[in-house]
Amino acid sequence: MSTLSQWLLLLRIHWRMLRVKAMVAAAQSRLMTTTVASFLIGYLIAAYWLFSEGLRYVASLPAAGALLSDRLIHVLFFCFFLMLGFSVAVTSYISLYRSRDTRWLLTLPLSHRVLFLWKCFESAAFSSWGLAFILAPLLLAFAQMRSVSPDFHFKTALAMVLFLVLASAIGAILLVTAARWLHRRQFLAGILAISLLLVGSAVWTGLKDQRIVEESGLGSALTFQRVLHHTGIAVNRAIPSTWMAGSVVEWTRPFRHSTSLLYPTLLASHALFAVLLLTWVGDRWFYQSWNRSVQLSAVSAIRRDRASKADRQRLARLYPRPFWLARLIGRPLAAISRKDFLTFFREPAQWVQFSLVFGLLALYATGLRKMNGDLEQPRDLYLVAFLNLSVCALALSTLTTRFVFPQFSLEGRRLWILAMSPLNLSSILWQKFLTSTLCSGVIVIGILFLGGYQLRLGFADSAFFAGAIALLSIGLNGLAVGLGVLFPNLRESNAAKIVSGFGGTLCLVGSFIYILSFILLLALLRWEVFEKNAIDSDWFRDPDRQWGIAAILGLTLVVTLAPLLFSQKKMKRLEILINS
Repeated sequence: MSTLSQWLLLLRIHWRMLRVKAMVAAAQSRLMTTTVASFLIGYLIAAYWLFSEGLRYVASLPAAGALLSDRLIHVLFFCFFLMLGFSVAVTSYISLYRSRDTRWLLTLPLSHRVLFLWKCFESAAFSSWGLAFILAPLLLAFAQMRSVSPDFHFKTALAMVLFLVLASAIGAILLVTAARWLHRRQFLAGILAISLLLVGSAVWTGLKDQRIVEESGLGSALTFQRVLHHTGIAVNRAIPSTWMAGSVVEWTRPFRHSTSLLYPTLLASHALFAVLLLTWVGDRWFYQSWNRSVQLSAVSAIRRDRASKADRQRLARLYPRPFWLARLIGRPLAAISRKDFLTFFREPAQWVQFSLVFGLLALYATGLRKMNGDLEQPRDLYLVAFLNLSVCALALSTLTTRFVFPQFSLEGRRLWILAMSPLNLSSILWQKFLTSTLCSGVIVIGILFLGGYQLRLGFADSAFFAGAIALLSIGLNGLAVGLGVLFPNLRESNAAKIVSGFGGTLCLVGSFIYILSFILLLALLRWEVFEKNAIDSDWFRDPDRQWGIAAILGLTLVVTLAPLLFSQKKMKRLEILINS
C-alpha cells in the first residue's frame, strides 16, 4: 500500500470510531449533548455580539479607528500562530513519545512515516479546532462591520485551513527536530536562554518606555505610538500570521490592490512546502528520535537502579522528602503529595504550560503601574483591579481544568496499588484538592497582591482582591477535582484528551459560570466605588453588604463541597468494589 492509502485507512478507522462514540454519547447521554450544544451556540452568539461591539468602538475612534482595527487582527493571528505551534508540539510529544498507542501501532505493518503523519494530523486537529471556533465569530463580526462581499467567507475559510496547516506543521517539525538532535539538558538550556532573553528584552523595553514617559509625558499621540511600536512584530512580513491577517484585511477593503494575491499565495506555497518537509522529517527522523527517546528512558532507569547509596542521598537532597508535611498530614498522604509533585515537574509538557501562563500573568501585573499615571479616580482604579481579578480567575480556571481535572483519570489504572496502601481512596480525593488549591492559590494570591501594589490600592484593598482570588481558587479546584472523579476517562493516558471529553467541557463551563457569578456579586459589594466614585473603608459593616458576603461564601461553599461530596460517595463505592 502507498503512503496515502495507509493514511486514508487510519482516517477511516478513526472516523468510524469517532462516529460510533458520538452516536453512543448522543443516545445514552442526552444531557451531555444538550449541555455541550447549548454552550457552543451560546458562545457563538455572545462572542459575536461582544466582538461586534468592541470592533465598532475601536472603529469609532477619530483618525485611528481603521488602523487600530487592522492592527488588532494582526496581533490576534500572531498570538494564535504561537499558541497553535506550541500546542501542537506539546500534544504531539505526548502522542508520539509517551503514548502506548504509538508503541502498538509501530508493531503493525504500517510505514513509520504514515504513523508520524497521522499522529501529527491528529494533534493538529485536536489543537486547532478550538482556535478556529474562537476565531469564527470574530471574523464574522469583522466582515459585518466592513460590509464585505459574499466571497469573503469562502476565501477566508480556505486561507484559514492553509494557516492552520502551516502553523501545525511548523510545531511538529520543531518537536521532532528537538527530539532527534537535542538532549534533555540542551533542550532545557535552550528554553532557559530564550526565557532570559525574553525577560531581558521586556525589562529593557519597560525601562525605556518609563524614561520616555518621564521625559515627555503620556499624551494620546505618544500612547498611540507606543501601542503600535509594541505590536510591530505582529506585522512583520516574514511571519505567516502576517500573511493570514493581511489577506483578511485586504479582502475587506472596497478597492483591492494588486498585491491582494501575494499573501494567499505565500500561505499556500509555504503550507505545501511545510507538509512536504514534514513528510521528509517523518521518514528520516521520526523512528530514530522515538528509538532515541526509548533508549534514554531505559538508560535513565538502569542508572537509577544502579545508583549507590551516595547517589540516592544526593537525589534525596535534590528532591527532599517533606518531613514537616508528614508530621502534619501523615506519612501516606505526604508520600502521595511528593509523588504528584515529582510527576508534575518531571513532565515538561505540564510545567512549561503552567510556568508560561503564570509568568505572563506576573509580567502583566508588573505592567499595571504604567496605568496608574492616568487612573486617578477610584472608579477607574477599581475597574482595572476587577478586570485584573477576572483575567487571573479565567487563567486559573483554564489551568485547573487542564491539570487538576485529569488527575484521577491518570491514576485510574493504578487504583489497585492505591487501594493496597495504608489509606482509603476518599483521603486521596481530599489530598489532591488540598495540594492543588495550595499550589495554585499561593501563586495567584501573590499576583493579585503584586497588581494591587502596582495600582497603589493600599493593603486593605489589595487584601480584598487577594481574598477574592483565594475563594475562587478553592471553588475552582474543588469543582475540577470533584468532576474529575465523577466523569473519569480511565482508558486514556493523554491528559489533554481527557479534558476534551464531557467532564472537561462541563468543568470549563461550570468554572466560567461560577467566575461570572462571583465577580458580579463582588462588584455589587463595592458598588459604592462605581456609583459615588469614593472608597468606603467601612463597607463591610453595612447589613446589606454582609448579606452579599454571605452569598459569596455560600456560593463558594456549594461549588466546592457539592462535587467533592458526590465524588467522595463514588470513591467509597469504588473502594468497596476493589476490596470485595
